[in-house]
Amino acid sequence: MRNMEEYKNTIILPTLYCIGEALVDFIPYGETPDGTQLLAPMPGGATANTAVAAAKLGARSSFIGKVGDDGFGHMLIDVIQGYGVDTAYMSMTRYACTTLAFVTLSSEGDRSFTFARKPGADMLLSEGDIPDIFIRKGDMLHFGTLGLMPGSPSKAAHIKALRSAKAAGALISFDPNVRRPLWDDPEELRATILEFLPFADIVKMCDDELQFIFHTHDEAEASARCFENGASLVFVTRGKDGAAVYTREFSAEVPGLAVTAVDTTGAGDAFNGAMLSRLIGKPLKVCTGKAELTDTLRFANAAGAVTVTRKGAMAGSPSANEVI
Repeated sequence: MRNMEEYKNTIILPTLYCIGEALVDFIPYGETPDGTQLLAPMPGGATANTAVAAAKLGARSSFIGKVGDDGFGHMLIDVIQGYGVDTAYMSMTRYACTTLAFVTLSSEGDRSFTFARKPGADMLLSEGDIPDIFIRKGDMLHFGTLGLMPGSPSKAAHIKALRSAKAAGALISFDPNVRRPLWDDPEELRATILEFLPFADIVKMCDDELQFIFHTHDEAEASARCFENGASLVFVTRGKDGAAVYTREFSAEVPGLAVTAVDTTGAGDAFNGAMLSRLIGKPLKVCTGKAELTDTLRFANAAGAVTVTRKGAMAGSPSANEVI
């Protein structure tokens, strides 16, 4: 056992905590001789993907979520651990199966989802699964909307985690990750996004979510709405056309990279993981200079571009030496 002096001198790196869903994506992976589409199970889930993407780029990350006590759930824990993500706050349930998402890809690699989730195990994450104290100043907490479904225990679990992060002075990142087919009422989804927006210091949206959330296609106008709710940074991804970042004082953008898209699943999550891996542990006033933010934007945009060239969200996200 180390003595007290050794303990005091131990440097604990800041941690990116990602709370939400780990699930299995079934993605198109070839055809039978008679033309029947084959589907391959791949580990996924937006916030779990973000934790993995950050870990593959060298950040210290942890995933908070629930999976089914089934073959898919055990696989997800093993895979997420294998990528170096802490799974101490992952749990299992026998009351629901691991959520499954069936992915349809267009000829350009764009995807749509059909979910088997009524309910899924991720929705059963509860307040009791969230420690009273788990996050420190310097850490980050990242979340999306799939864990905020009305009537699910997971929404209360998210609120507990977010309040704990606020109390600790940790930065909070929010990717609305709009999945309208999962919600009976699209307006309830929009209202939920606006309800949770004030928790966020950092907001990331894709360009086609602006109209749904803020009734505008204008990135600056949508960013201003985020700033009114307390955000300091807003990132907007534009698919093949690159990405932009907005602060109250300035904006910057980078162009898209010329790649051949095979599977766009997880591209935004890889962007998140890369972006947050660059910002973690730094006060916002330190990392919001235009040059540094533009470099962070370029790095995250490149990570997303690499991801679309490969099958699978976790498998496709790059390591640091693959991001140019």
